[in-house]
Amino acid sequence: MLRAVLLATLLALPLHAQDGGQLFTLYCSACHGVDGKGATGGQFPPLAGSDWVRGDPARAVKLVLHGLHGEVEVDGRKFNLEMPPQGGVLPDDQIAAILSYARSSWGNKAEAVTADFVKATRAATADRKVPWTQAEILKLHPLPPPAPPIANLISQVYQGEWQKLPDFSKLKAGNIEEEHSGKISIKKAGFTELFGMTWEGDLTAPEAGEYLFRLDADDGARVLLDGKKVAEVTGTGPMDGGRGQDGSIKLEAGVHKIRVEYFEYHGNEGIALAWRNASVPGWKSLSDTSIKGGREPIPLTPQNGRAVVYRNFIEGTTPRGIGIGFPGSVNLVYSADDCAPELIWTGAFMDASRHWTDRGQGNQAPAGENVVKLAGSPAFTGEARFRGYKLDPAGNPTFSVQVGKQFVLDSWKPGTANGAPTLVRTLTTTGGGPLSILIAEKLAVKKEGQATLLGDKLSLQTDHADLESRDGKAFLKLTPGQAATITYSWK
Repeated sequence: MLRAVLLATLLALPLHAQDGGQLFTLYCSACHGVDGKGATGGQFPPLAGSDWVRGDPARAVKLVLHGLHGEVEVDGRKFNLEMPPQGGVLPDDQIAAILSYARSSWGNKAEAVTADFVKATRAATADRKVPWTQAEILKLHPLPPPAPPIANLISQVYQGEWQKLPDFSKLKAGNIEEEHSGKISIKKAGFTELFGMTWEGDLTAPEAGEYLFRLDADDGARVLLDGKKVAEVTGTGPMDGGRGQDGSIKLEAGVHKIRVEYFEYHGNEGIALAWRNASVPGWKSLSDTSIKGGREPIPLTPQNGRAVVYRNFIEGTTPRGIGIGFPGSVNLVYSADDCAPELIWTGAFMDASRHWTDRGQGNQAPAGENVVKLAGSPAFTGEARFRGYKLDPAGNPTFSVQVGKQFVLDSWKPGTANGAPTLVRTLTTTGGGPLSILIAEKLAVKKEGQATLLGDKLSLQTDHADLESRDGKAFLKLTPGQAATITYSWK
């Protein structure tokens, strides 16, 4: 299937028929992309790895000659874009060259198309005056059966009464089934209430990159990739889109182990799961039930070297969390309730779609990786009041806290150390005497040379300040008039 935007001025350019790549770029890349993945971020049908291009060459030749009308499904996604006929513009040898190029590029491996074959197909369909529809062309030239979305999928069924996901490793399955459809389904459960299910199989990422997952369930469910939790629907409630959860994970190209867990309490039952490459729009279902509603992601990123701010509900902190996404792929959430930084991480910042689309409810999790929860308690003993924050020209924040008659300024900016991203924090206080500020809790504190290790992910370097550990917490002593600097780096 080829779509072409034909410009009269370009038609006059001299081209060699055998130069399929140049012809494709001229006539087809405006819609299908130079890389065959669909132009404008995948808004047009992809040709890379597409069965529409491979297989019986007559299918692709007929589409180029006469065009395509109406809805069409390609690689699990639906498109409804008119494909104009090219038979009156392109000669047989150029159509053959374009198709031969498409059938041997971007992972496609199919035999070349000859000019004689195009000529014969043109003659056989000379009476056709209107574009093909998907139903018409696939009746003549069917696509091969699609591969199951999850290979080697095995389901297990458990009986029990739960209002949250149980530890299935401690339970004995009552039934084990091969799911030949490769889709998450509760049809083989044998129950409508008080049961749980797990599914395990192989999910193939076609290329390396960030992948998004969307999960919804009645009642609770969880999806894990290679043992790492990606999304979870907690507690009990309906599967109406309002409880659905999104998650993201970076995957290398190839096969990854997927595990899905689910339980049903009382009432209706159901589970829906979909995924997609973060750079390509359109969800692909991994279940026999489609996700209701749903939102396209709105990734927030620093713009023109300036940090970006997110002020909606954020998972893992208090309701007045202030998210800052810095250039250099380092991120921070500061709690105005606890007057303290509570989350830092690397990679992507936030997906704003939950709160920016139809005013969605609930907390949004950080979009990146290496998330470290520094603390979840007030940073200062006694009464402390958050007094706001200011941004410098680069968008770097300075948070202000009043502790009694003293003011503490807490400034943050991105940095690098040995080529790796860091966060640099500078603390100053005015008036009064020394202050003790909570730096971290529930993280093992260990000295290693000049650095302090917090947990298994984070390393701290301090300047004009020393950390002390007591009662499972790490504190820093602030002296009025002297700036203390902490550099956070990920191991």
